Amino acid sequence: MTRASDASKAEGISFARDVQHAEDGDILSAFERTRSTGSIMISPEIFEKLYLNPKTPVAGNLRSMIGNPTPIAITGFVMALTPLCFSLMGWRGAGNNGIAHIGGYIFFGGILLLAGGLLECIIGNTFSSVVFMSFGCFYLTLAATLQPFYNAYGAYSSTPSDPTTGLATEGFNASFVVIGVSLINANYWYLAMKETALAEKLQVGGGAVLFAACLGGWYLLFSLLLESVDFPLRLPVGDLSSHVRGLSQVKKTSD
Repeated sequence: MTRASDASKAEGISFARDVQHAEDGDILSAFERTRSTGSIMISPEIFEKLYLNPKTPVAGNLRSMIGNPTPIAITGFVMALTPLCFSLMGWRGAGNNGIAHIGGYIFFGGILLLAGGLLECIIGNTFSSVVFMSFGCFYLTLAATLQPFYNAYGAYSSTPSDPTTGLATEGFNASFVVIGVSLINANYWYLAMKETALAEKLQVGGGAVLFAACLGGWYLLFSLLLESVDFPLRLPVGDLSSHVRGLSQVKKTSD
């Protein structure tokens, strides 16, 4: 009886050990690192960043919803500035401060630039928004100045029956210095001083400089439109973002 009981106890202990080893093996296997087809191994640093800074879901994508507003503003810019350059340079007898193109200043230079600047602000492009809206207000100011309804030049006229003579007065041309680039400003300055010969040369020079800016604007517009339709030909625009790093990129690199 004693030997039988000892044998049964030994078998029970052996069975218990086998069960314990099996359980330990299951527990250890559960903690083993297993690489499956869909598993991805990441470092503890990356896991910490993902855990502490989870990606917040945003409803919708503004860029894909409204598109790229830059070509809209560039179209308004070149469509308003190009005829103004022709008037400043006197091509085909154009002149009179480009008053014949007042509609283009309002609807192209004003509305399109303001609309493009507003959309740039919505998608977060602060610099582009400021530039476009500033030019839009400039063209609206120019159009309002040339429009008889606002009597901007008629107030300087010495003949009430002919308000257009105010365009040639010293007071009107001196106040017009705040509009345009340096050569155009100098043109109006010398017109106010009755230096018509020098003023004409400065006006042509200013128109030529602005015409060069127009060519760059048309080139940029075609480049943006080709990219918007996924055209296989891309026009280089001299993107410096890959060569000149921003402050946020410099901070990220230093961290």
